[in-house]
Amino acid sequence: MNKLRIIFMIILLAQGAFGTIRYVSKTGSSTPPYITWETASDSIQKCFNLSVDGDTVIIGNGTYREWFYVIKELTILGISMDSTIVDATDLVPGPAPMEYYCSFLFKKKSKIENLSLIGKGIIPGFFTISIENCTVIVKNCSVKSGISAIHLIGYFTNDILIEKCIISETMTGLLSVAMTTLFEYVIKDCVIITINDVSKGTGIKNNYSLFRSQGNIIIGKDIGYSAIHSEGNYTSNILNNFGTGYDNVLFKLYHVPGSTNNFVNNVSTYFQHINTTVSRCIILSYGNLWNVKNNIIMNTKGIKPALYCEVDTLKTDYNIFWKNGLNGDNRVKFGENDLFVDPMLINDTVAVVNGSFDYHLQKYSPGIDAGDPSILDVDGSRSDIGLYGGPFGKIYNYIDLPPKRPSGILPTLIPDEKRIIVRWAKNSEADTSHYIVYKDTVSNFPMDSSHIFLTQKDTIFEDYFTSGTNRLYYRIKSVDKQGNMSKGSDEVAFVLTDEGEYVTEVKRDYHLYQNYPNPFNPNTVISYQLAVNSYVKVMVYDIKGELLEVLVNENKPAGYYEVEFNAGKYASGIYLYRIEAVDESGIPRFMDMKKMMLVK
Repeated sequence: MNKLRIIFMIILLAQGAFGTIRYVSKTGSSTPPYITWETASDSIQKCFNLSVDGDTVIIGNGTYREWFYVIKELTILGISMDSTIVDATDLVPGPAPMEYYCSFLFKKKSKIENLSLIGKGIIPGFFTISIENCTVIVKNCSVKSGISAIHLIGYFTNDILIEKCIISETMTGLLSVAMTTLFEYVIKDCVIITINDVSKGTGIKNNYSLFRSQGNIIIGKDIGYSAIHSEGNYTSNILNNFGTGYDNVLFKLYHVPGSTNNFVNNVSTYFQHINTTVSRCIILSYGNLWNVKNNIIMNTKGIKPALYCEVDTLKTDYNIFWKNGLNGDNRVKFGENDLFVDPMLINDTVAVVNGSFDYHLQKYSPGIDAGDPSILDVDGSRSDIGLYGGPFGKIYNYIDLPPKRPSGILPTLIPDEKRIIVRWAKNSEADTSHYIVYKDTVSNFPMDSSHIFLTQKDTIFEDYFTSGTNRLYYRIKSVDKQGNMSKGSDEVAFVLTDEGEYVTEVKRDYHLYQNYPNPFNPNTVISYQLAVNSYVKVMVYDIKGELLEVLVNENKPAGYYEVEFNAGKYASGIYLYRIEAVDESGIPRFMDMKKMMLVK
């Protein structure tokens, strides 16, 4: 404990903390005034009661089954968000000043860090944390299990900061109501995951307050109401946020004259119009009050516009719009620097909890250095469009990824002429160069140089059945200007049946392909095909059946996939690889296993 105490002393000195340091521990003797680990209090509230303004309370590892209130100016430090847990599940707080509506109450200026705070539960009118008429800093905490995780109310004389917190298992991540202040409250770099229970969830609900939401990832786990709902006559700055998974509106921004507001460097995606009569991706009340720049607005499905302005005219510029049913209504005036292109994100899959989504820009994205020239990135260059651009973004290396595999394949056969025509959708990446078409007379053939049929820029080709040929199979890869090749397309089959009829199909069955190359040293690629959206596992075993590695273990949409296996740490010999796929109904749909040979 002495080494740990020295570390905390250094932290406190660096932060300018003063007063007495008091301790809470599961192993202390609970002897007042709790100024050593050996005499640490066994209760957080008992330690708070004995403390005075300016004290620091350090809470040791363990789970503390209690609620607490803070009516003194304190710095409260846990050892770790993961291991210092205050659990008020099903506990009824009291006596006053808790007033039976929250598990953790702050009524005086404080700072709290490195704890996990679990509220009583998702109960109407009951909050996990309530901050009343005081300035509080909450950093590096997990906050969950309340109708609202963090509740702000009253008059504030300084800025409030919620930073680097994980907020989950709640209907509303942060709720501000009845605030009277000329100071800004800031929630930044947090992960907010809302759920639906007694009503639809909202990530952040701001009512009539100066407000900045910066760098937050907001996900509606079970399809919620909105990621951010802000209204009033005070300024809102919504910067570098990511929102998805809500079915009413992602960003509802109802501000009235008297405010100037910024919606800059955000990403909104995969918004589903469940209620098509009212649902829109982004709603702004007075368009002339908003500065809308450097955003990526994409994948809005439905008949309503992605960007909707209720009053006046909204002038946008330097944004990217992509794959929206309708980009904006008639009050939205797009600027000459708005782009309607693929932003080329690292992984623009649907963002879900524990998912593999990644919204960094690829190396040749049209969003790089394409933002408003008056806004600079962290490195001083012209701003990028999207989540990581602008002064609140971050510096990162752009990755040059292969293009997406060709899709939208449409096979056509003209039997009288024995003529084959195959069309497909043009790749949307800005750096797409050409396509390679592979061909064979047997299904599931390897896509190697011996099977190349055509290399071309166009997205259509023709071929013919020749005498004695009754089966032809094709697959396609796209190639970018750097020479990176995509995964292979679905297989297109043209078959002359025994009855003399021609049949065409794009094969989307389940299939586990033979690894390539085989034999290999030390890397090989294992390919597989999913007929429908499935939870898939791909595993590698030794010849005795001992599991060595799990290469894939996640939900994936229907389609063709490749995964690389590196056997550098294994000896030469025969290995097995196996696939299991379970559909969305939980029914096992496919299992298969093949052999491969490692030769060193």
